Amino acid sequence: MDQFQRPYLLLLMFPILMLYFYQWKQNPYGPIFFIKSDRFQKLNSTLGIQFRRILYSFTEFLVYLSMVFLVVAAAGPGSKYKLSPDSTKGVDIMIALDISGSMVNSYDFLPRNRLSVSKDLLREFVKKRLYDRIGIVVFAGAAYLQSPLSSDRFALDELIAGTSSEDIEEQGTAVGDALVLSSYRLKNSEAKSKVIILLTDGVSNTGKLDPDTAAYTTKTMGIKVYCIGIGKEEGQYEINYESLQKISSNTNGKFFRAESPEVLESVLNEIDQLEVVELPSKPLEIQETQFPVFVFFTFISLILYLLLKIYPLKEKI
Repeated sequence: MDQFQRPYLLLLMFPILMLYFYQWKQNPYGPIFFIKSDRFQKLNSTLGIQFRRILYSFTEFLVYLSMVFLVVAAAGPGSKYKLSPDSTKGVDIMIALDISGSMVNSYDFLPRNRLSVSKDLLREFVKKRLYDRIGIVVFAGAAYLQSPLSSDRFALDELIAGTSSEDIEEQGTAVGDALVLSSYRLKNSEAKSKVIILLTDGVSNTGKLDPDTAAYTTKTMGIKVYCIGIGKEEGQYEINYESLQKISSNTNGKFFRAESPEVLESVLNEIDQLEVVELPSKPLEIQETQFPVFVFFTFISLILYLLLKIYPLKEKI
């Protein structure tokens, strides 16, 4: 439950609560409109009387609780969900994330490391792309598919959050392999725009394919590559910005340098603005109401109240 259709009706709870506290002060064992009794004012410490006193107070509480449930039900509690059309033909995005040791052992993003910052910002990026399919490739000395193209934002978020440098044993930075694997997952896509976001902090120094050959293959498939070189150029790990810029240029993409967490965030926001495709059909918005749940609790409270009044509290006060 994350919203109410008529939230102003929740204001009715205030007079109900005020009335309940007033009764609690005046006569907690019965309705304030009935004649009061002095049976519980007599000195009597038996367990039976104490127990009945608690039950009488509880029954009055049930009456007010049922009114509260009824007010919540009238306010229209529920949850709202947005569903993308079955076929949006929007943007298909593959994220190629470098998880090599340099992403963890660098010192220019302190107090955190490059990988930790990248993961958090990519998670925010994924949440914004509500109507696109997104896949994930992670790479170090080799490239592996972490997730195929998917619209499941919850699964993608968990996969990115759980990614670590220990997921791949091979050391190095295989940029070419990451590009080819990402391109292969986009090969049969019917989306209007196909994009690879390559985020790395190192020079391609291993892998089966060199970056230039991989970029040519990517270009023939009509895929744009947005390369993000993360980290400071004078840092302890070498980075080749020229190579990344060439990959983006050859694939009609764009190259970015992210030397700080703030710049990386702005880069991902810019990519988010660049890759916008109008959907052929409007997203479907579904509102799930929880009105019956609170009505059910209302009747449960009243039924329990009546049962207690029948037995063991059948005697009037």
